[in-house]
Amino acid sequence: MATIQVSRNPLLCLGLKSLLAETRFNVWKDPVHELSDVPSLPDESPVLFIVDGSQSFDGRLELIRELKALHPAARTVLMADRFDLYTLISAQDAGADGLFLTTVDREILVRSLELVMLGEVVVPSSLVREIMSQARHNTERHSADARTGSKASDPKGHRLSSRETEILYCLTEGSPNKVIARQLNLCEATVKVHIKAILRKIGVFNRTQAAMWAADHMPTKVEPLAENKTPVQQAQ
Repeated sequence: MATIQVSRNPLLCLGLKSLLAETRFNVWKDPVHELSDVPSLPDESPVLFIVDGSQSFDGRLELIRELKALHPAARTVLMADRFDLYTLISAQDAGADGLFLTTVDREILVRSLELVMLGEVVVPSSLVREIMSQARHNTERHSADARTGSKASDPKGHRLSSRETEILYCLTEGSPNKVIARQLNLCEATVKVHIKAILRKIGVFNRTQAAMWAADHMPTKVEPLAENKTPVQQAQ
């Protein structure tokens, strides 16, 4: 099976090639760096792309989308030193079929790749535990809200500004800071400041928890602020 590494890290490439030696995964002789480097492959042949996600995560997500567009039947997995729920959601939205830690054992790696080629989605067990923990936390919070009659669905109750509420909705869509900044006509540094304020106000620790909080508490999406529009758009 044609297996193509997408990485600029020679050590990672050598390590993967060694780990997959004498398996059904026939690693392509040279890793590719970008879409234009991908060799011509028969449409009907099974193909696996192993993408190095340790650098420029947003850029790698875009590359995964491009790879899936070029080879819709191919399987694509992302490898990195660590993942969180935000990267899981973003990677799956981009079309990744699996997430693998660079510390994974050889036997687990091979078996997991086999599952991916069979159509299964594979993620690290640590992420599964985090999802279960978050689900348990949400259940307990809902039970507490029901007992106390709490109505936490209004973002004003948490003193979120209109801008922070907009950004919080963007987080529920898995948008990275760069995309949020472009959508709301802000600089990326300003988006980061707003996100820190949001996390503090709603009592969560990361953007993934913030997105899950928003999904639970703010079901209706707000319209973009008028100040985001150009003068021509406002006149219309």
